[in-house]
Amino acid sequence: MSGFFFDFDGTLSRIQVDPATVLPVPGAVGALTGLAGLVRTVGIVSARPVDFLRSRFEQVPGVVLHGLYGLERWQSGVTTVVPGAEDWGLVVAELLARAREELPGGILVEDKRLSMALHCRRAPRFGEYAVRWGREQARLHGLVLELGPMTVELKPPVDRDKGTVLAEETSGLECAWYFGDGAPDLAAFRALTDWSTGSPDRTAVRVAVDHPDADAVLLQEADLVLDGPDAVPGLLDAVGATMGHRPGG
Repeated sequence: MSGFFFDFDGTLSRIQVDPATVLPVPGAVGALTGLAGLVRTVGIVSARPVDFLRSRFEQVPGVVLHGLYGLERWQSGVTTVVPGAEDWGLVVAELLARAREELPGGILVEDKRLSMALHCRRAPRFGEYAVRWGREQARLHGLVLELGPMTVELKPPVDRDKGTVLAEETSGLECAWYFGDGAPDLAAFRALTDWSTGSPDRTAVRVAVDHPDADAVLLQEADLVLDGPDAVPGLLDAVGATMGHRPGG
C-alpha cells in the first residue's frame, strides 16, 4: 500500500504576500481526490492550523490533515492535539499581544492559537528585525524558533515535526511519497530515508518543488525536483493513471 504526503505553502500552492489568501493551485484538489481512491493515505503536513487546511482540503475523501507541524491532526471530522501543546496556549496568546504592540506595522502577525508566525513579505526590510525579536522571545519563553523565507515562527517545545509525523504515518506502507519546498520539509525527507532503509521492501520518493524561495539543501536531497507548485497536479495525475492499472495501490 502507498501513501502520499504534502506540504502546503509553496508545494500545493503559490507563495502569496497575504497568507490568508493562499489557495491550492488549479487541479491540486482534483489530483488529490483521484489519488485518494488508489492509495491508503493522502495527507497534508503543514505549518498551517488544521482549521485552515480543512477549508482547502476537507472535500478530499479520507484526507489526513496535520497542522502546526503535526501538533494538530484531523481525520474524519475529529481533531486531536499532541499532549503538552495546549499547555502553551496562554504563553502564545500573551506573546501575540506583545508582537502586535511592539513590532512594526509592516510585519503581519498570524495567530495560530498554539503557535504564532511573523510574515515579512509586505515589508522585507523588517526581516532581520523580526528574526532578532523572535530569537529573543524564544529564549525568554522557552519556545522553539522555526525560520522560513520571510517568516519567523514561534511554537511550543513539543517533540513534534514533519519527520515524526511521517514516521507514524508510514507504518504499514510499502511506498511513500513526500512533496515539500522548505527547510522544515527536510525532517520529512530524512524520516522517509530512515524508513526506506529499514527494509528492502519499502520505497520512498522525495519530491522537492522548486521556486525562488525553495530550500537549496532540500533540492539537493530530493529524488525528483518539480518546476513550481503548478507542476504537482500533472505529476499526480500521471502517477495515479499508472497506479490505476495496478491492483493494491
